[in-house]
Amino acid sequence: MPTIPSLTLWALAWLFLFIGLFALTILVIYTRYGREKSVRLSVISIFIASVFLGFSIHFFLLSWGI
Repeated sequence: MPTIPSLTLWALAWLFLFIGLFALTILVIYTRYGREKSVRLSVISIFIASVFLGFSIHFFLLSWGI
């Protein structure tokens, strides 16, 4: 019998996925077109992207029952 995914988990998974991809996009654009290298912005962006993408994958797997 298939389980119905929780709407809260599903919404958080998509929200965290979009936030993580946005942070990753900011990192790629900044490293590609940025004039000065800012280690602080890069570290913060990598941290935000990895945390939010990790939680989104976790919430997707939880909502699928895996």
